Amino acid sequence: MAEQSWIVWPFVFLLGASIGSFLNVVIYRWPRGESLVFPPSHCLSCGARLTWADLIPVFSYLLLRGRCRHCGKSFSIRYMLVEAATGLLAVASVYLFGWTAYAAGVFIAASALLVIFFVDLDHMIIPDQATVTLILVGLAFDGYRLVHLGSKEAIVFAERVGTHSYAVYLPRSLVGLAMAGGLFLLIAWVSRAIFHKPAMGMGDVKLAAAMGALLGPGYLFLSYFILSVLLGAGIAVVLIMLRLKRRGDYVPFGPMMAVAGVIMLLGGEWIAPWILGWYTP
Repeated sequence: MAEQSWIVWPFVFLLGASIGSFLNVVIYRWPRGESLVFPPSHCLSCGARLTWADLIPVFSYLLLRGRCRHCGKSFSIRYMLVEAATGLLAVASVYLFGWTAYAAGVFIAASALLVIFFVDLDHMIIPDQATVTLILVGLAFDGYRLVHLGSKEAIVFAERVGTHSYAVYLPRSLVGLAMAGGLFLLIAWVSRAIFHKPAMGMGDVKLAAAMGALLGPGYLFLSYFILSVLLGAGIAVVLIMLRLKRRGDYVPFGPMMAVAGVIMLLGGEWIAPWILGWYTP
């Protein structure tokens, strides 16, 4: 854990929350195919352009009591929650992993998962841009490990041709991507064959592949898979009990996969043994 003066953390939070303000734009505009740059941030009710006084992360929402300074219409509290969540993710990344490139990668991946959470919740789609971001972070992590730690970080397959044997070294990220994507594709195919309707979309398959690239094909991904299923089942039961959903209704799986992904990114080394301990003697 990084040892830092307490004064550092408010700045880390504000930096993360500022990025969260941009993520709000991404969450709203990406599914609609709109530019992330034009038009500039504006009130969706009256169209007035928002100035710096309206865009201070978290604090503008609190000071303006969640309303537009021009027309008085209320803003969704979710804008502030996304900013606060992104600020907390920045603090957690630096606190756990220090001022390192790895911490930056964890924060970028967690931010992409935050976007996936809300876009899938609103539109039942998972943007390809976000999954590609996760894959790129996974490849970057893997490349760093291979450069600094050597081939022992690769997946090794022993092959034999006649009387000769040799080893094939494959990057963990690519093996994880193929394994995880293939596993979820198989689950989707089997579920459709049995229930005659899609149990998950291709967006979920792509997200699983991206998490495989991030976590590798080993125990971390297995723990992630179990955690995602448990979260999905738990949320579905709660929604049915609250009569917000009925049996057989589709519940987007992407948000639960995103939450599980953030948990594993921040605490996978501690959480995985606990989860796998349920299933091993």
